[in-house]
Amino acid sequence: MKEIQEGRAIFKAHISGKEKGPGKIKGVFYNPSMKLSRDLHVAFAKQFNFKGKMLDGMAASGIRGIRLMLEANIEVEFCDSSKLAIKTIKENLKFNNLKAKVHHKYVEEHLKENNYDWIDIDPFGTPAPYLEAAIDAVNHNGILGIAATDTAVLCGAKPSICKKRYGAMSMKKVASKEIGIRILLGKIHTIASQFNKGIDPILCYSEGHHLRVFVKLINKNDIKLKWITTNMKIEDKEREGASGPLWLEKIIQPNFVPKETEGNLGKILETLEQEAEGPPGLHDINDIARIAGIGQTPKRMKIIKCIQNLGCFASSSIFSPLGIKTDASEKIRNEAVILAQSL
Repeated sequence: MKEIQEGRAIFKAHISGKEKGPGKIKGVFYNPSMKLSRDLHVAFAKQFNFKGKMLDGMAASGIRGIRLMLEANIEVEFCDSSKLAIKTIKENLKFNNLKAKVHHKYVEEHLKENNYDWIDIDPFGTPAPYLEAAIDAVNHNGILGIAATDTAVLCGAKPSICKKRYGAMSMKKVASKEIGIRILLGKIHTIASQFNKGIDPILCYSEGHHLRVFVKLINKNDIKLKWITTNMKIEDKEREGASGPLWLEKIIQPNFVPKETEGNLGKILETLEQEAEGPPGLHDINDIARIAGIGQTPKRMKIIKCIQNLGCFASSSIFSPLGIKTDASEKIRNEAVILAQSL
């Protein structure tokens, strides 16, 4: 194992991956490409005057929970099924002069007997097998954080597996990652309803090779899952070629987007805040240009500014560098891209 520093934490782990991608399971798993996600998690947690108890549910080296203890002053417990991971978490806590409970169990077994105010599940691959136990164990008004690295399934490359695993049809186009997030939220919402709970998404995003959602567990509500077409039209019932059923309510609450301004994290957070009030789905700038009969696609920001100047909502998106989030009609999108060409 190698000694590593991330944020304010010093810890030991087996490095997996080369600064990008999901890495491979090996020993006490630590993927450096997830640092930005953990940076965002810390910034997100700092906003809350959180006095409850959190579980780092699949802790590995414990880096996520340790950073949250050090940098956001949160009380964290740790759980992992690996004996080596448990030993390493305890050592890493000592390195950082911290004390916490560390549970040597499969997380779904641990959650049958323990409830928390915040549960975070960051598995290698799909979170689907852990959702039921985690949702049931989150206290009322508590927070559930879920990461998913099975993006090929959620984002359109393996639709039959997505249907089997999440009960929904995915989408391949520019909106695929946002649709993947909404499919995951739809699954969480469906399971929560079975426990007489509802969900209130706080902050949901994609970064690198993974999708992540933070939701609050609230009283059960009557929100219905819907479908969305490749033209971003919302349908109440299943339609040929549409994606769903999925969550089509808001997925970002702007008042919970952290106010960090530095580096890549600052850029991500700025984009999240900009698109928070936009409608579901994305429009591909190349499709907009093609439909308008434009030979070369203008820069995305030029198109966005022109749509805004025509009186409609428009923003870039964290979910795709080619996507525009807008409520503009096709006619206004065509007019905007023609105007953008002349700028």
